[in-house]
Amino acid sequence: MRLSAKLFLGISGVIAATLLVFGYFILFAGFKKNLDLRIDNGLEDFQASSLIISQNYDILSANLDQKSAIILAAQYADRTDPDHINLYTEGLEPVIEGISYEIPEEYLDGAANNQYRSLESDGKRIIVYTGMIKAGDSQYILQTVKDVTDVYKSSESLRNSFIIILLASLALSMVIAYVFSRSVTAKAEHVRKTSEAMASGDYKKRITVNSKDEFADMAASYNKMADTIEEKISELEDSVRKRDDFIAAFSHEMKTPMTSIVGYADMIAHSNKGNEEIREAAGYILNEGLRLEKLSFNLLNLIAADSTNITRESIPSEELFDDLKHVYKQAEKDVTITYDCDSAYINIEYDLIKTVLTNLIDNALKSNTDRIEVSGKVIGEGYTFSVRDYGIGIPEEDLKKVTEAFYMVDKSRSRKAHGAGIGLALCDRIVKLHDSSLDIQSRLGEGTTVRFTLPDTKV
Repeated sequence: MRLSAKLFLGISGVIAATLLVFGYFILFAGFKKNLDLRIDNGLEDFQASSLIISQNYDILSANLDQKSAIILAAQYADRTDPDHINLYTEGLEPVIEGISYEIPEEYLDGAANNQYRSLESDGKRIIVYTGMIKAGDSQYILQTVKDVTDVYKSSESLRNSFIIILLASLALSMVIAYVFSRSVTAKAEHVRKTSEAMASGDYKKRITVNSKDEFADMAASYNKMADTIEEKISELEDSVRKRDDFIAAFSHEMKTPMTSIVGYADMIAHSNKGNEEIREAAGYILNEGLRLEKLSFNLLNLIAADSTNITRESIPSEELFDDLKHVYKQAEKDVTITYDCDSAYINIEYDLIKTVLTNLIDNALKSNTDRIEVSGKVIGEGYTFSVRDYGIGIPEEDLKKVTEAFYMVDKSRSRKAHGAGIGLALCDRIVKLHDSSLDIQSRLGEGTTVRFTLPDTKV
């Protein structure tokens, strides 16, 4: 059964049951209260008639015989409410029969217990009271009646009105239940369709609920989950793309030098070339072998950089800069390299950070620049390294990709310098292990600046 049908039947059933229960108790309680009131009034009349007969009999019996005195006394009591008294002797002989209704003889049974019974006669509802009264030395059976037809008619009228009100209320409640159930299930249906759309691959589908109820909370949670799923799917797709690009680039980088090595080796093995040509071919083989060697070392470093188990130590910044000056002492003959170092203790894995800086300086040397500025500055509680060149720069569309493995802006220039496009990818992973990130800014024809800031610095 659909949820809308369950809600509709449930709400309608509860309202109907509630109306019936409350209606029954209200009608029954009102009817019973009125009927009990009329019965009590009839009982009071019965007691009043009994008292009148007894008192008048005592007065009349002084001058009249017993039969005449009881008849007159009963007639006097009957004048107060005509047609409501029957009087019998203890042997059930009628003394006076003033009640116009036909009352069965069995109603006289149990008169000693002063009882009352209900009777329907000629379309009317009456209450018959029967009891014993004492007149002188004799006892008589007295019967009185109370008409309660109006109580039953009033109850019947109220019952008919209640049925009309009940049917109208049920009709209205069914309309309200239908509208409410459709409103609730419409939201649930929207959630279902959105879920199916996402299951079919539409990860941009979202739930829109214009309310402030539990469905709005559920929609917010669902949309948050959908955002996370879409983000993770995007990351997976990006990861797959990078993996495919990595494999394609790696295959290409391996193929080129291997083709050259195999070709020149084959030429040496199967030709009668002179020593000069053989030396030239061997030089090509050596050059391509160096490319393969550097590629393998960089790949190993790139894989090793994924490890988070690094040991940091606090070292003076001057020590690192002095080491860099020795490494690039020969390079300063062609390019001017300046060093500007603030004195501080930096918390690093020495060899990894040195690898980052040497890669950045190597990239700067390949940019056709005439000078390179290497600096280390204390900024707040961090230490910012910066390598700036004034070379050809990097196109804006390439800035976001330069940290991807094997991505090279100028492939021909990089290969001449035994490059494979792994340097910045390696640098990016190393600085992330040091809770930092690369900030690369560049303009074509103006040069490039690469910065990263290390935390936990002590001056």
